[in-house]
Amino acid sequence: MIEEEDAVEFIDIDILVNMVKMAFAMENWEEVISLSTRLLETAKVIASHPSKTSGERIETKRHISYYFGYSYLMQGLAFQKLKQYALSIECIEYYRDLSWLNDSTDEAITIVEDFNKFAKANLLTLDILTGNRNKLPEYTEFLQQNPDQILSGLITILESAILYSYNVDHVLEPLRSHIRDASFYTEQVLATKYLSYSFMLALYYSLNDHTQEAIIISLHNLSLCDKLGNDKYFKKTIALFETIKIYASVSQLEEYSRILKIIFEGEISNEKGHRFSRSFSSSHFQ
Repeated sequence: MIEEEDAVEFIDIDILVNMVKMAFAMENWEEVISLSTRLLETAKVIASHPSKTSGERIETKRHISYYFGYSYLMQGLAFQKLKQYALSIECIEYYRDLSWLNDSTDEAITIVEDFNKFAKANLLTLDILTGNRNKLPEYTEFLQQNPDQILSGLITILESAILYSYNVDHVLEPLRSHIRDASFYTEQVLATKYLSYSFMLALYYSLNDHTQEAIIISLHNLSLCDKLGNDKYFKKTIALFETIKIYASVSQLEEYSRILKIIFEGEISNEKGHRFSRSFSSSHFQ
């Protein structure tokens, strides 16, 4: 007999997938792990009880194999972001070969093949993140063959280059040509990825004597963070700009001041009884 609690889980499984995606977009890695674990438990319940009653099938938007693979995939990605690479590899081993689910339907076989590809890509990603530069040509080739992975791949390459202090200029240019304008990345997960990439690129440039590029990207990021309402990267970008503003031109400092003035005016105007100080000027940021 299926418990009432299980019935609630049946309804919630696709909502759980969306919750995992939202937590990932917010870069709340601990929440991603927690929700992915709950998703896995829910998938197990559904797999154990394929119908609520003898004649009523449990409806899910995707094949049950997908939920098993997705739960391990997202846990692995969260552990990767937390730099807990051993745990990430453990998760990869689960979704690398989902044949243990013993489902020979065409849909299940396709899902197994898809997650096997994800596993190969993510193992290669871990090689890059742990500083294995010898894998960089192979990783670059993989990204060029899978353009939809280039945004995430650039974040990985930049993170590794910054952490292990090596130059990847020769890799960046061909891959960056695939990146679309920021207006293309409006979906929340993609928007966060774009901000992460853009911030990492500015940081990389600031550390590799491309200060003007870092300044230009940072100014662009500030406006974009405000538009997207992303406080995390707004604060990180301000912190970065403050370290390199001594290299900024007068016009760039004025642009910095103008952006902040517009943003802070909007914030303060929402507070009852406050008026934005007219003394706010570019001299405060020089």
